[in-house]
Amino acid sequence: MKKDKLKSLDLRYFLVPFSILLILFSIMTFTAINKRVSQKYLSFEQEAINIAEGYSHALVYSHDAHKIVTELLEEKLILALQAISMIENKYDNELLSRIGEQFFIDEIYLYNDNAEIIHSKDGKYIGWKAQEGHPVYNFFKSNERILVEEIRKDSDSDNYLKYAYLKNDDGTFIQIGIKADTVRSFLQRFEFNKLMEELAGRNGIISVMYINNNFEIAASSSPELIGEILTDEVLIDRISQGKIYSSKTTFNDQDAFQGYVPILHEGRVSGVLSIVWSMDEVKAEIKEMVTDGVIAFSVVIFVMSIILYYAYIINKSNIRIAYYDKLTGLPNHEYLFEHLDNEIKNMGNKKKAIFLLNCRNFETLNMTYGFNYGNEILIQIANRVKGIIDPNDRFFRFNADRFVLTIDNYIDRDQLTDIAHRILEIFEHPIMGSVENQYINAEISIVEIHDKGITVDKLLQDAVLALDNLDKNSNEQICFYQDVMEEQIIRQDRIARALRAIIENEEDEQSRLYLHFQPKWCLKNNRLIGFECLSRLYVNELGNIPPIEFIDIAEKRWFIYDLGKLILQKACRFLSKIYDLGFDDIKISVNISVIQLLRDEFVKDLIEIIESSGIDKKSLILEITESIIMENFDLINKKLEKIRRTGILISLDDFGTGFSSLSRLRELNIDYVKIDKYFIDNIREGNDDTLITADIISMSHKVGLKVVAEGVEREDQKKYLERNQCDILQGYLISKPLNEDKAIDFLKNKSIGL
Repeated sequence: MKKDKLKSLDLRYFLVPFSILLILFSIMTFTAINKRVSQKYLSFEQEAINIAEGYSHALVYSHDAHKIVTELLEEKLILALQAISMIENKYDNELLSRIGEQFFIDEIYLYNDNAEIIHSKDGKYIGWKAQEGHPVYNFFKSNERILVEEIRKDSDSDNYLKYAYLKNDDGTFIQIGIKADTVRSFLQRFEFNKLMEELAGRNGIISVMYINNNFEIAASSSPELIGEILTDEVLIDRISQGKIYSSKTTFNDQDAFQGYVPILHEGRVSGVLSIVWSMDEVKAEIKEMVTDGVIAFSVVIFVMSIILYYAYIINKSNIRIAYYDKLTGLPNHEYLFEHLDNEIKNMGNKKKAIFLLNCRNFETLNMTYGFNYGNEILIQIANRVKGIIDPNDRFFRFNADRFVLTIDNYIDRDQLTDIAHRILEIFEHPIMGSVENQYINAEISIVEIHDKGITVDKLLQDAVLALDNLDKNSNEQICFYQDVMEEQIIRQDRIARALRAIIENEEDEQSRLYLHFQPKWCLKNNRLIGFECLSRLYVNELGNIPPIEFIDIAEKRWFIYDLGKLILQKACRFLSKIYDLGFDDIKISVNISVIQLLRDEFVKDLIEIIESSGIDKKSLILEITESIIMENFDLINKKLEKIRRTGILISLDDFGTGFSSLSRLRELNIDYVKIDKYFIDNIREGNDDTLITADIISMSHKVGLKVVAEGVEREDQKKYLERNQCDILQGYLISKPLNEDKAIDFLKNKSIGL
């Protein structure tokens, strides 16, 4: 079986993009992780070098440490003040104590706008208020916002502290202090031994060493290394150049990073400070980075999968809406156009064809039982056809009651005909419906695809054209498209345009709709009792058009109702003219279509035409064919009843050809039965016993109906009908159809009798 559009969608529109995105995200994730790892190593290396370089400078310039530390200390005090001021819930003694420990601040006091202590680090001096002349009072009264004092003795204790102040916008202020002993202890850290101990005690540092200009380790936090002399030529060369150098190494069986920073004093290298850092923390961070990257990658891929799957579901739903018929589940006309376009482009050497399956009586079925019932029947038709077609062929719902079957490869026309007959056999059995079982009249047109340049639209147009060429009055159900049919459609279009012009203007220079009238003769009274109105059409360049042709076109183009109204108006005007001549007992018969009959406004429009013409309703006979009634007996019979109640008479035309039962005549709301010409043609002298025409007449009389025999052409037919008490004759024996003037002359001459 051919691959379905939905199945091909999976690979083409989802798996390939997903694979591409997967690869791209993999590359991006790997690149990002690798970049972060590299940055971490560089950051670690730079941090290590910066620390080592900083300590190397501390060793050289220890004599300037006091000044530098003092400046740093002041900056620290200011930063601490600013940090405390930004804490929202700082008015808490315990919190101030923790802040002091965190920032290594010995004293913290919070003053209100009256220079009174309201909170302190240790809860001391709360309520103490600065007096005039006190340093605190002087700051309080000054315009300065920030002030850092020199070390001084506290006024209420024997301690020496370095104080700093920060004034808030509301007049409150903060005072913090560091004891002088703390400052001196901090300065002592810059002594060499203290520096070594401090460095070695830092987190992550394995070892610290001082290498002199003889490349000897003169001091180290690892005593076992003191006295060793460097032997690595590359290392010695780098150190000799007085440049910062770093490398990854192994120290005491640990992965480590070692930095070498020259100690410069007055432009000369006085030694090298070397610090060894453990790589464990860095490796742990890198491992965490990789893990986070993998997790992020997995989450992205998972989310992307969900999104793509959701998009797939939505697209699948959209494609089903766009390309599949909701009712039957078959591919729809959109899918059909794409499929046929692809088939035409890729014909190769294979023979391809399409079938257009039409359900002939489906419109009437919908109008009779409703569209829901019609939908039930369509579903069953689709399922039945799908069950018998070849898996390589495709079946589509083209529109309301039409389906298209594409044949991928066949041998010859005989094979196509066999397939068509196999499909039509489905419709020989009734289709089960919720209301009642239905027989569907199906027909098939076949178009063989020969031209690779043909468009899909033209191909389907040819299929519809072939379908229209089927004889609706015959048992023919299959038709192959032929080029001559296109000429026929051009002719039909010309006729349709002529009819539209006539309906709008009644007359046109290029076309005319006129009536002929065939006399109807009463056998009992031997006199003319009426005419059957027969419409005629003349179209310039086409000549006279048979009624069966232009009526069929009007029905298909949906203007039969307006055309029928025009014919009724012309017929009633003719009858009115006869009235004026004194013949007020003449009746006119007019054929109407089922489309006219089923229109809700038909009876209203009919009455208006009759009243505007000034004729008696009983002078008008509406003729409707038997086959139409039999297709929708109950519905149409109710319509006929409504018409008869107005006084208008009804005649059943072509009786005997619609497979009706004589027993149903009693149920029909009609006044006349017109026997089809087929039965009249079979009348021959001496064959009375083999004919059923007499039985039809007798049965009709028994149910109170008058009988009209049409197509009477010979005298022996007339005598047979007289013997069997037929009521009315119509045919060439009486007269052929006449134009209006000749019909009036015939009426004047034959009104007394033959």
